Amino acid sequence: MSRNTVNTTVSIMPADALFLSWATGINASGLFREALAEQMAYRDIDRDELSNLVDDALTDNNRDFEDLLEQTSSIEDMNALLEADPSTD
Repeated sequence: MSRNTVNTTVSIMPADALFLSWATGINASGLFREALAEQMAYRDIDRDELSNLVDDALTDNNRDFEDLLEQTSSIEDMNALLEADPSTD
């Protein structure tokens, strides 16, 4: 099954954009991932666990990423979705 990478755009303040243009060695997407990891840790979400849950959910041929967005709003929702789905056992 082929997997698509989800891309998104982020709006930043003009001063931040200017700084990033000056500091060409800074990986802005890396900064975003670092900040996201910090927020996941703050909310007690284990990234590896979430990655595994998402992979498990997407292996079901009847579900795609849009389904996950519509059906879940927390890691508890993701766990419940997988527990209710006998095809992920």
